[in-house]
Amino acid sequence: MTGVEAAGRSVPGGEGGGSSTDLIVSGGGSLVATDVLLAEAVTLRALQAAAGGWLERLERIRLLDSEPVPAPQWSGSDVGMSVFAAERAIHEVGRRSGALADALVCAAEGYGRAERSAEFLGGLGGVWLGYLVGRVGPFLALAAVPALTAGAVGWFLGSLLTGSRPGAAPEAAARWLADNPRALTNPILPAALRVLVSSVDDAAAGVSALPFPVSFALGDQGAGLLGVTTSAAGVLALARPLGLLRETGVTVGRVGRPAPARPPTGFAELAARIPAATAGGAQVRVERYGPAGSAAWVVYLGGTAEWSPGVTAEPWDLSSNVAAVAEEGAGSYRAVMAAMREAGVRPADPVVQVGHSQGGLVASQVAASGEFNTVLIATFGAPNGQVEVPAGLAAVAVEHADDIVPALGGIGARAEDRLIVRREVFATEPVPVDRGLPAHALTAYRETARLMDASPEPRLREFRSALGTVLGGEPGTVSRWRGVRAPGD
Repeated sequence: MTGVEAAGRSVPGGEGGGSSTDLIVSGGGSLVATDVLLAEAVTLRALQAAAGGWLERLERIRLLDSEPVPAPQWSGSDVGMSVFAAERAIHEVGRRSGALADALVCAAEGYGRAERSAEFLGGLGGVWLGYLVGRVGPFLALAAVPALTAGAVGWFLGSLLTGSRPGAAPEAAARWLADNPRALTNPILPAALRVLVSSVDDAAAGVSALPFPVSFALGDQGAGLLGVTTSAAGVLALARPLGLLRETGVTVGRVGRPAPARPPTGFAELAARIPAATAGGAQVRVERYGPAGSAAWVVYLGGTAEWSPGVTAEPWDLSSNVAAVAEEGAGSYRAVMAAMREAGVRPADPVVQVGHSQGGLVASQVAASGEFNTVLIATFGAPNGQVEVPAGLAAVAVEHADDIVPALGGIGARAEDRLIVRREVFATEPVPVDRGLPAHALTAYRETARLMDASPEPRLREFRSALGTVLGGEPGTVSRWRGVRAPGD
């Protein structure tokens, strides 16, 4: 997959500025254009090349005339006149198609430079603001203690006088969110959250009085030694003495019997086979294609099923979420590695990794570990921005612009071979009020996957073609696996 960045912008007209079917595809390089526009540029380049080929053919036709007539003596029936007219027409086709392609690339490069500059400046601003908060935060906190105390007392007395319950604040917040469903699906929120998450380590550096140039050099904008990973590790260090976010041993077992399966042909089928995040259900689906000794595999990983910070029997829990971001051997990661070995995946076998949410983060980490031969990876709504995929690996990360979960990965590494596909799900559609974070729902990502299959974007087509090459067309078998945590010590 080539290092080209493509991005689609909404058509004016709806809330949020456009259609919820617009795809944004970004990756290495500096081009930014809609997936359709990028396909048009490729078509124009192909037309330009074809025009050049026809000009060469016409030149060979001209040479076949053993007794050419000089141009001043041409008549309407002369071969030279016909060849000359054809040359002019084809040359104009090549010139115009090349000019249009150049114009598209020029505009795309300009937008790309502006977008990259805005991203860099936003990250730099977040670094400085985080560091500044860390430096002055303790002093502001001490100064605010009297005001906060007076405010708390006043709020308590006021609630008694008005008859409202002191604990009604969470209910009021829930009602406000129900009345303002766009609050958590506004694309500005994930963008700001991505910068905020990446700035936590800078705030910690400010608290520790580490000089700002040193903090900047070590952080996400520099060497990457500090960042989202170290911030998550800090959260674990604070929570585990309290008995929270603790990791335990994990065992893995097969759920049900193996069943026949056919190879997936595109993104829609990949997304459709990701296990749903249900308590007590299978979290890993493994498909095998080909005979023993030359098998190819697809591994599907589901999202978080348990949000309790305490130790439960579920490895796909909040503890694994934080531990995975911290790269500290999350229970879900260990369960996936064990399930793949139990299913028969050998280190040299080609593997396609697919995952949603936490499953996408774990899929990226399995690919980055190098313990298995991951050849393709597709993730949906995963906070995996900080995970560096191996060079040359065809990777597609799907992130909704109105989904805050991928932003929890911060401003991380972006490999040249990784394509990032974005869509604003609720750009023009009403936001559901009966469920939280609707843009993060697996059903929403499955719809985006269907749009990706219909997209003319060349690299998305290339991924689907590679999927068919790796898996072949013969039926295979599917097995399902469930990991269970050992009781906490």
